[in-house]
Amino acid sequence: MAVKRKSNWYIYLIALIISFVLLGLFVSSIWDSLFPASEDAASYSISHSDFRPSPDIKPTYLVMLSDMKAATPVYYMLANYRPREEMIVFVPLQENMKVSYGGNEGSLYEMYDNFGAEAVMGGIKTSLGVECKHYIKFDRLSFIDFIDLTGSVYVNIPADITETVTKTVLEKETVEIDGEEKEVTRSVKKAVEEIVFPAGVSYLDGEKLYDYITYDFGKGVDYKLAVHGAMAMNMLNRNFRNLSSTEIQKFAEKLIYSTDTDITMSDYTNMQSVLQYTSENTINPCEYYMPYGENDGGYFIISENSKATILDRLGINPEEE
Repeated sequence: MAVKRKSNWYIYLIALIISFVLLGLFVSSIWDSLFPASEDAASYSISHSDFRPSPDIKPTYLVMLSDMKAATPVYYMLANYRPREEMIVFVPLQENMKVSYGGNEGSLYEMYDNFGAEAVMGGIKTSLGVECKHYIKFDRLSFIDFIDLTGSVYVNIPADITETVTKTVLEKETVEIDGEEKEVTRSVKKAVEEIVFPAGVSYLDGEKLYDYITYDFGKGVDYKLAVHGAMAMNMLNRNFRNLSSTEIQKFAEKLIYSTDTDITMSDYTNMQSVLQYTSENTINPCEYYMPYGENDGGYFIISENSKATILDRLGINPEEE
């Protein structure tokens, strides 16, 4: 007599499911090793390194710009760096800001012209209470080279910037020759409006950016300094994020060897981990502050309230200095 066997189909089903799960895990591991996540996908990831910069790291640098290497700078800016707080603050300064140092009084321009960068930093310390750790002086060529190395800078221009130029143009006119009207073409000088910088978002290379920040907008000093602050802010916010250690060192070497600065490669080495931390862990860390005050005798005098705001924004406690 035939015996009917009990079906074990569910055992085969379970075994099949386990086989597919194991196969999926194996394929996944192989896929991740062959095709790692793209750099763009990790652009905003937070580093899992145990390194954290000391809260005492909050140096301020003096950044200057002149047209030629040997020329006195006409643009001055403070750059304060606090990686632990994910903050970089730029403070553009007027070249005629009055400072005093070593028994001398004068503008930033006069201090540099007569005594050099050390006197400018000393004057800022005496007059504002801000101690600059190092200085960096760009000229036109070193500025252009540095910007082109780090990448074009995002600029949002609110309206067309135009200027009136005189150009020679060809115009037709009708004249009478020997009793007959004839059409002739003549060269005439004519004033025309030319767009220097079109309105809207632009990504400016080094040469165009230099032209932009040194352009006479005809809107006063505050407007020009705001342009400088926004330029510096956008450059770091967009171009200095998620960089490799090799890229950061390349930028540092360019800065040290192509500008007039007292920063050395040893200074960079001491800050290398801090710079890498900032690049990996911060998104849009920059802002800028515009000092206010009044003009007196050809000098710009920053108000006491604005001085207090500068110290606050730079994280400087006068009682601890």
